[in-house]
Amino acid sequence: MFSYLPPGNLDDLVGRPSRQGFLDHWNRWVENQIRDEIRNLTNPKGLDRVPKPLFFTEADSPAQSSELPVTWNGYPLAISRQTAQDPPAGWAWLDELGSTDIYTPDGSNVVTTQFRRHDEYCEWRWDENGPRGSRIIFTAEGPEYWILLAEHDIDRVVSLYQELVSSDVRKGDLLLEVDLQYTTDWLLPAGTYNPFNKWNTKDGIIHLTHPANTLGAEINLAARATVLRRDARGARITESRRLIASSGYGSVNRSSDPNIGYGVNITAVPVNAKNALSITLANPVGLYMDEVAETRITDGNDQPLAGWFRFVRGTKGRGLMAVLEPPEGDPRTLSDVFVEGEPLRSGGQIAGLIQMVIYAATAALGMPMSPLQPPVYRACVAKGTDLSDLSKVNINPGWRPDQTCRQQGAAETPPIALDDAYPELFDAEAFIASGEQRGATRNV
Repeated sequence: MFSYLPPGNLDDLVGRPSRQGFLDHWNRWVENQIRDEIRNLTNPKGLDRVPKPLFFTEADSPAQSSELPVTWNGYPLAISRQTAQDPPAGWAWLDELGSTDIYTPDGSNVVTTQFRRHDEYCEWRWDENGPRGSRIIFTAEGPEYWILLAEHDIDRVVSLYQELVSSDVRKGDLLLEVDLQYTTDWLLPAGTYNPFNKWNTKDGIIHLTHPANTLGAEINLAARATVLRRDARGARITESRRLIASSGYGSVNRSSDPNIGYGVNITAVPVNAKNALSITLANPVGLYMDEVAETRITDGNDQPLAGWFRFVRGTKGRGLMAVLEPPEGDPRTLSDVFVEGEPLRSGGQIAGLIQMVIYAATAALGMPMSPLQPPVYRACVAKGTDLSDLSKVNINPGWRPDQTCRQQGAAETPPIALDDAYPELFDAEAFIASGEQRGATRNV
């Protein structure tokens, strides 16, 4: 019988009585997430409605081709654009924690949580107190895994924190003091695992914390990317940024979301294809570090530092946690490390060398080719922006297609002058979308 496995085939509960209950729960959670997204694609009131979704679950039909990689860079592309003339300013900003109150339950006092500002499904932390001195830890582990793991075996979670972060971790450090509304239908009660505890934010790192960096968001994005879009001429939209700008799954300014969406879309329906493939996320569903450009991590003599970057959870191709530190017995420290010829100052420099990956899987299930759908989102840029090359420009995403960018800019406080980033996508200045005007995305 098919079962969804933990990311990277982790087996953190081996030999413990809680193991099977957790594995069953994990399988149900992933399957339910995928089924929810399939239902959303057939919702007659939804923006992404299609008669026969191309997204499927292997719980119903086995995949015929798997291990189809979709890759992107681990460093936040939006920040790279903003600080192109001063990269250290971007590193410094990313090394500071952000805060949010979006997890406050309705009717409760405001609950503020901290998170890392790294929004490409790769987060890092410079740890001054590693077993071999300073080290940089990187993670791609989805928070949902740890929330469910703690639900079944909080004591094992504590021991993993002690092993991976600090021997000073105590059970009480990891528990919520108040309720947290983690998603619309997922309340984390006081006394249960706190995904934003101090050992996963200011004092350590285990799993992803940015609001956009979740497995649920990955599944949502992949499902919505199966919808085919057309421009004003009726031609299919295949360029990655135009596709996400017109569809609204995630952020148009990232490296991850546009690449994931494009990869899923074009794999399911290649350009000029006569037949569509059904597509899903390959088992085990996860967000992974694929590899690092290790030869660009060198010493002061430009010699590669082999063995300094290693995976401690998962493996190459499906890396979940990695560390940069001197190998055992090497007397050197991070102060001896250079990245592309520059002294190492931030984990962001290493993140820029990390290739991230998810894996898709396909099957020929006989689903008909869906009709091309019009854009349901509009993207804007500052008035006067050169539209011939937007690759270096951050776009204002998520605007309603029934309002021009000019109208939307005028409604800002203070007003700003905006133009359409991709005017060729729309039938007219303001395309009126049918049904609901704006679809919720879990990855903004």
